[in-house]
Amino acid sequence: MTTPAEAAIEAPTLLLAKATEAEYCEFARRARRNEFWWYFDGLAPYRGYSRPFPDKNGRWWYGVKPGFAWAVDFFRPLPADFPSPGKPSLLGWQFPVAEADANSRVHLNVIHDLSGYVLERISGKKRRWTIRKSLREHAYAVADPADPAAAAEACEVWNSHVARTGWNKPMSVEEFRASWTELADCPGTTVLTARERTESGSLCAWLIARVIDDTAFIDTLASHSDRLANAPNDGLVFLYLTSADKVGVRHAHYALKSSIGSLESFKQALGFVPHPFPARLHLRWPVSTLLRAFRPAIYRRLCGDPSSVAGESLNASAEMGE
Repeated sequence: MTTPAEAAIEAPTLLLAKATEAEYCEFARRARRNEFWWYFDGLAPYRGYSRPFPDKNGRWWYGVKPGFAWAVDFFRPLPADFPSPGKPSLLGWQFPVAEADANSRVHLNVIHDLSGYVLERISGKKRRWTIRKSLREHAYAVADPADPAAAAEACEVWNSHVARTGWNKPMSVEEFRASWTELADCPGTTVLTARERTESGSLCAWLIARVIDDTAFIDTLASHSDRLANAPNDGLVFLYLTSADKVGVRHAHYALKSSIGSLESFKQALGFVPHPFPARLHLRWPVSTLLRAFRPAIYRRLCGDPSSVAGESLNASAEMGE
C-alpha cells in the first residue's frame, strides 16, 4: 500500500525530444560516429553493420548482428509472408507476427502501457523508498551533448562504469566526445543526467533516451562507481518514464532479456516485463543447417528457447551497477 508520503511525491517532468521512426533511422544511417544504438560504438565488430535501412514496403530494419536484421518496431506485427528486407540481411532476418504465424520468440523487456506511470506502479516498498531517496538527493536535468565540459564529465562516468562492470570499453575524452556530440543532432534523442545536490554537483549518472513514435527506448545508462549510494539509476529511469507518459508515449522498451540477474530484477521492479514477442525467423540457406549442427545454442537463442535466453544478448543494455 502506498503511504501518504509516497503519494505526495511530485516528480519533475523532463522535456523529451520525439521523432518518427523514419526521422530517427534516416539520421542513424547517415551518422558518422553512431549506429542504431549509441553503445554499439564499443562493441561493433566493424563500423556500419548495425545501421538501419528501409525495405521496399517502407518498414525499417537494423542489424543486430552482422548480416542479421530485426524490424525496428516489434510492437506492430507484420504478415507472416513479409518478404526479405533486402541485401543487408545476408544471413537472415526476424520480425514480429501474429501468434498463429510465429516460429520463434524474441524476449524483450517492455512496458506495454505507460498510461498513469506513477510511483505506485513500482514493485516493492523498498524500491519505492529508493526512488524517493534518489529524487531527494539528486538534481535531474536534460544535458547538452554538444557542451565539451559536459562531454568530459560524461566520459569520466562512462569509464568508471566500464571499469566496474567490464561492459564495453573505456574511451579517451576525445574519442568519447566525437560520438557524444553527435547525439545533439539526433532526432528523438535526449540525454538525461543525475547530479549530487552538493556544492560540487558531481555527475553521478546519465541516460541516453530515445522516443520514437509511441515508444520510449532506453538506449544506454551509465553511472559512476563512487556515486551510487543514492541510487541515481533508479531516479533517472523513473523520471524518464513518467516524463514519457506525460507526453503521451504508450510503450517502453528496455532491450533483450539478459542473464544478469540484478539487471533483470532492476527492470522488472520498474515495471518492465520480459515479453516473448511472437516472431518469424528466416535464415538463409545454409545458415540454419550450419547453426543447428555447429552452434546449436545460438540457434536455440534465435528461436527464443527460454532456457537459452541466458548468455549472449544481441543488443543487451549496459549493466545498472546494482
